Amino acid sequence: MLLAADPRWLAAHKLSPRAIAGVAPVSGFYWVDREGVGLPPVLLLDTDGDEPWRQRQKTDFAEALRAAGHKDVTVYKVRGRTHMSVWTEMNDGENEETSSQILRFAKRLFAAPVLR
Repeated sequence: MLLAADPRWLAAHKLSPRAIAGVAPVSGFYWVDREGVGLPPVLLLDTDGDEPWRQRQKTDFAEALRAAGHKDVTVYKVRGRTHMSVWTEMNDGENEETSSQILRFAKRLFAAPVLR
C-alpha cells in the first residue's frame, strides 16, 4: 500500500502512480499517512481468523478511501483462514479462494480500459 499511496517511492524510479494498475494487499497493514486519493483500484483482503485490530484496520481503511472519493475499493474476507494460513494456502493454485479473488481482480483490471 505504501508504494501505491505515496508517489515519492515511484518517483525515485521515474514512475508515477499511473504505472500501477491495481493494489491487492492480503491481510495487510493499512494505517498509512495518506488516504489514497489517486490510488489505482484496490482489493483489500483479510481473514476471519485475523486479529480483531487487523480486521478493524482494513474496514477503517476502506471507509477512509471511500470517504476520500476513491471509487474502486473492493473488500473481501477469506473464511476459515488466519493471518499466516492465508499465505500458505495460496500455494493451492488459482482455484484456492484467495488466489481466485486476486486473479478475478486482475482480470477485471486488465480487461477494462485505463481511464486514469
